[in-house]
Amino acid sequence: MRLFDKEKIYLFDGSKGFMLQKYGLEKGLLAESYNINNPDIVKRIHTEYCDAGSDIIQTNTLCANKLVLRRHGLENSHDEINSQGIKLAKESVNGRDILVAASIGPISEMLQPSGSLTFNEAYNIFQDQIKACSEADIINFETFTDLKEMRIAYLANKESVNLPVICNMTFEKNNMTLMGHSPRICSGILKKMGADVVGVNCSNGPEKIGEIMQEIALFEDFTCVKPNAGVPHYVDGIAYYSQSEQAFCHYSDELLKYNIGITGGCCGTTPEYIKDMNYVKQRKRSVTIPVDKKRYIFSQYAYVDLDNPYETMNFYIEDKDIMANIDAAYDINEEKCDVYIINYKGKDADFIFELVYHLQDVLRKPFIFNINHNQSLKSALRAYCGIAATNVMLQNEYGSVNLI
Repeated sequence: MRLFDKEKIYLFDGSKGFMLQKYGLEKGLLAESYNINNPDIVKRIHTEYCDAGSDIIQTNTLCANKLVLRRHGLENSHDEINSQGIKLAKESVNGRDILVAASIGPISEMLQPSGSLTFNEAYNIFQDQIKACSEADIINFETFTDLKEMRIAYLANKESVNLPVICNMTFEKNNMTLMGHSPRICSGILKKMGADVVGVNCSNGPEKIGEIMQEIALFEDFTCVKPNAGVPHYVDGIAYYSQSEQAFCHYSDELLKYNIGITGGCCGTTPEYIKDMNYVKQRKRSVTIPVDKKRYIFSQYAYVDLDNPYETMNFYIEDKDIMANIDAAYDINEEKCDVYIINYKGKDADFIFELVYHLQDVLRKPFIFNINHNQSLKSALRAYCGIAATNVMLQNEYGSVNLI
């Protein structure tokens, strides 16, 4: 960790969108457009959070990716909106010891196979925004409901600007992401990939996410939490939050036992909430949930301890027909096993990338890759939204575990 003292608790800011609505943002207008059309208002909000005691403020760039901007006729302003977002936040800091986090959210288009967005399309969209935000101190990936998409965003940063990252997932009332990923799986995969901080934002009020944070803490000793100001009620499609600052602080205080290193607010919270939370910075931080350091491998939906007995099933990739291999996977996906051994003797790195990317949604147990061709193995690991084991010695490529 390059930026955070793990003995301290850091205070994030609160909602940007809620504050922009307070200062006149109309329904249907893209909040990020204010960076170039109403910069004084954006700067005013940042300054209010700085004055309230935030140690970290995030930029007004959550939805400023090319796909969203295109829908609002702002694609040609992509770089300006993002770089101006960083500039306004830094000007608001005005020399104080406050970090600027580039806020980057989901693309708002579903990835294959649920949608049409490909891995490479998502990667390029994220990388363009990350590069435009390169003057930030840190990146806050937030409000992600798909672990696959979060992983792609993480790689897009690591393989370009390589800023420190906070990876904040968002969970539904059933404590799972919209795409069916558990907090434990999200935390385990993202930490083993190399994320600096893993946490949760949005996802209901602070009184309802203790179980989620407890699972995140199993693999993260410096968690981040940014809950909403309670459960919203809606009027004409607009969310309103009624939880008081005092209640929010009370419930947020209860979350500190889950290895919290960074705390703040999300939807419905204002500088007044952050001001009332300043007391947390005087608390001595402790790790109350020991991090599980067993030798796990993960799929998006399951994980296995390699040092305990587990049942395997071989899957042999026989030809270069992706659909034929997917059909073969459907034939065995209900068979009892803990781990699939993916056997590939070929040398087509592009083919194995595409196959693994789709195969993992059929065969949902963790993978061991039995692939001897180095580039094909790396392509398989890159495509795999999990932590796989390999039969050759690699330098922890994509978080992989060596069986040798």
